[in-house]
Amino acid sequence: MTPSIRRRWPWFLLVGSLALNMLAVGFVVAHSFRPPPPPGGPERMLERFVDDVSQQLSPADAGVLRKALDDARPLFIRMHVSREEFPPRLRTALMAQPFDPADVKALFDTVHANDAALRNEVETRIVETLSRLSPEGRLRLAESRLP
Repeated sequence: MTPSIRRRWPWFLLVGSLALNMLAVGFVVAHSFRPPPPPGGPERMLERFVDDVSQQLSPADAGVLRKALDDARPLFIRMHVSREEFPPRLRTALMAQPFDPADVKALFDTVHANDAALRNEVETRIVETLSRLSPEGRLRLAESRLP
């Protein structure tokens, strides 16, 4: 009886090992076809920040931050559109025949002016939002990890 048990033991070990390997390959294949996570832009970073800091604020101050974030969503869309429009416009200017350096310079000047206007609007919204917070809310915000 002992010799037959010795012959069966490696067979069970082989089948078990094969099953575990197939399971591991299944997990690897399943994860390779998973869609990538959504990109984390400034909007996602601010949402996480507001969610984290709201737990430390009074309900009124947390509401002020959440409303400011909701009101800024069109601004985030404009920022995203601005970033997406630049590469095709630059590509078009680079392929133009004849090449016009003044057009490329004007494109960069327009982008810089647009970025400055958006940055100014963001800063204005931040100052307005901070002015609506209570002194305790501003203190808690100052003590938090600011983005």
